Parts: sequence; structure tokens; C-alpha cells
Amino acid sequence: MKKLLFIVNPRSGKGKIRSKMLEILDIFIKAGYEVRVYITQQPLDAKNVAAQKGRKMDLIVCSGGDGTLNETVSGLMELKDPPPLGYIPAGSTNDYGTSLNIPKQMLQAAKVAVTGENQMADVGKFCDEKYFVYIAGFGAFTEVSYLTPQDKKNVLGHQAI
Repeated sequence: MKKLLFIVNPRSGKGKIRSKMLEILDIFIKAGYEVRVYITQQPLDAKNVAAQKGRKMDLIVCSGGDGTLNETVSGLMELKDPPPLGYIPAGSTNDYGTSLNIPKQMLQAAKVAVTGENQMADVGKFCDEKYFVYIAGFGAFTEVSYLTPQDKKNVLGHQAI
């Protein structure tokens, strides 16, 4: 049986992934995957679990915002032969998912993750230590979106960033 690691940030966006979790897992199982779920608890969890468990997986799917995706990609980049990555956007902005035409509806995105066509995506690297996808920034205010507490992002949406 194929193995899938599902990395979930339950705080992304307004925590809407929680109400869809069983349906998403059902989609994965019906697609023939044995599913392992990892719920992130703190920063860098997605990166660490992707790096530690990724080599034994046939597919990794992450759900969260752009930060969760970036962490997961950073963990996968530590592997010699990383598995494909699926993404279920669940953050406050989901810019990267939109740029790749990933459905905004979680259940549709889950179906695409297990049945869709693979797409190549660029991954950049700063100073031999930090990976990034989609966009990189530097300067005085680059940390603002990361320093903004999640509850403020949930209430204010794009204005909080």
C-alpha cells in the first residue's frame, strides 16, 4: 500500500481544516493510501517531520498557509530523493496555491493532491540555509507577517499582514 504523510497546521486561517479532516482522510484512503497524520504544534514542526519521515513516503500533503508550505518544502529539500508534495491551502491568504491553480475548496484540493498531475515548481535558497517557494523578501519589514499572531491574522485577514 502507498504511504502518505499528511502534515496539518490546525491554526492556519481560522482553523477551518478541522471540520474537513475526516472527509479529506477519506479521500486519501479511497485513493489507496495508508495515511499518517502529523498535527504541527510549533514553528518548524512541518520542516522537521518532512525531513525525518519524508524518505519513507510515496506522497506528502501539507495543509496550512504559505508558511506551512514553505516549512514542508524546506524539510523535503533536505532529502536526496524527496517524494511529491500535495498542498491543501488553508491559510489566511493562500497566494501560492492560487498561483498554481490549486482549488480553494479543501476537498477538491485533496482530490487533486492524490489524483492530479505533478507540476514542477521552483525552490530558491538564501545563503545556503533558507529555502523559499513563491516569493522571498528582505529588508526592514520582512518579518511582519511571521511576527503577526495567528489570531490577529484570523480576525483581520490580509490587513494583518
